[in-house]
Amino acid sequence: MDKEIHFIIAEYRQKLEDLGVKVQKIILYGSYACRRATEESDIDLVVVSDNFKDMDLWERLCLLGRARIGIRKPVEILGLTEEEFAAEQGGTFIGDEVKSKGVEVI
Repeated sequence: MDKEIHFIIAEYRQKLEDLGVKVQKIILYGSYACRRATEESDIDLVVVSDNFKDMDLWERLCLLGRARIGIRKPVEILGLTEEEFAAEQGGTFIGDEVKSKGVEVI
């Protein structure tokens, strides 16, 4: 993985932790995980944390978005609990794209 991308992911994790999120895993998927990224590519991440357990989708998106402030590249983030992530199987986006082609970076 590109050093810049690794730095950005580490910075994003720190920002999440500063907001009180205990990150269990971060999975990189999409063009950066498949080594097909271009200058225009965004960074696609799934953040797994049980802190998301009592949050609805809107609350998760707001929290993930706050942590993204100041990140120098476009980042698309999904937030899931460990249980939600484990339950995803083949035939779903998470099962087919993230679990099969993604790279656990943290």
